[in-house]
Amino acid sequence: MKRKKRVKVHFGNLIILIIIIGIGIFGIKVLYKQLNSDDTNNTNIENKIESDSIKDKLVNLGYSKSESEEIINNLDKEEIEKIDKKYDYLVEFSKIKYFHIENIERYINLKNKSDYSYDEIIMRVNTSIDKEFYTDIKTVDNPNDLLVLVNKFYALPSGIEPNDLIQVESVKMQREAGEALKEMATAMRNDGLKIILQSGYRSEDTQSYLYNRYVARDGKEEADTYSARPNHSEHQTGLAIDVSHDGTLEEYFEDTPQFEWLQDNAHKYGFILRYPKDKVYMTGYTYEPWHYRYVGIEVATLIKNENITFEEYYVKYKGLY
Repeated sequence: MKRKKRVKVHFGNLIILIIIIGIGIFGIKVLYKQLNSDDTNNTNIENKIESDSIKDKLVNLGYSKSESEEIINNLDKEEIEKIDKKYDYLVEFSKIKYFHIENIERYINLKNKSDYSYDEIIMRVNTSIDKEFYTDIKTVDNPNDLLVLVNKFYALPSGIEPNDLIQVESVKMQREAGEALKEMATAMRNDGLKIILQSGYRSEDTQSYLYNRYVARDGKEEADTYSARPNHSEHQTGLAIDVSHDGTLEEYFEDTPQFEWLQDNAHKYGFILRYPKDKVYMTGYTYEPWHYRYVGIEVATLIKNENITFEEYYVKYKGLY
């Protein structure tokens, strides 16, 4: 029988090999760290140079060093590049999350003639209520969006109709809003409350007829406080619904169990009270406890929890200005 050859392990050589490998790995790590450190240092140097350049620009425009630093901390580079002179209150305004440099002159103008807080000034300007209603009107480019903003400054394109209307009892609604409305009405009735779905989708012609009738009866100025001009009505989106308990649309609806139920539950179905009593100055419409707008459960819940209007939601969360 042949004997198997024994393989001799030279532990000394093995240890040397392990040490060499370890040194190699350590060297690679050090080199990698050094390279990254160099990149970081270079980036930091570039950022400092850029920051100093921006600060110099602001100082040359008349801002103090501390004001310049505050502005740089509050605004991004693109906004700072639009600053072309010394603006009053810029430091204070720039602290507000939804500040937009494009509106700085309007912010200052409102500040100089009011006692509003900086936050309130920015909100009022960004929602355009520092202007006359129905001026500087913009046509929305997303009329079928569930979150489309339609008010006295944002209009629907003429001649359009929601592309997915369904019948819900006596009214028509955009499909998603209509399905949610069915669920909400059923839940109310299951709780023993009578509810009438009174007015949902309206065509442009219908809205025009209603508005002109109100103008003929009460005059344009009065009609504008409670009726939307054609293409400025949420009813044309198929996302708004007027409800009642007795077939009338009157302010006393707020004293009914139906209104109390809606206050507690409408958001669970994606609806908001669109024209609250304390926000007439912002919406431009008299208080309508019967008018609800579908925006989806998530947004409706946020609006209810923060006690804000749809316009304020747009400023805070959609970047409206």
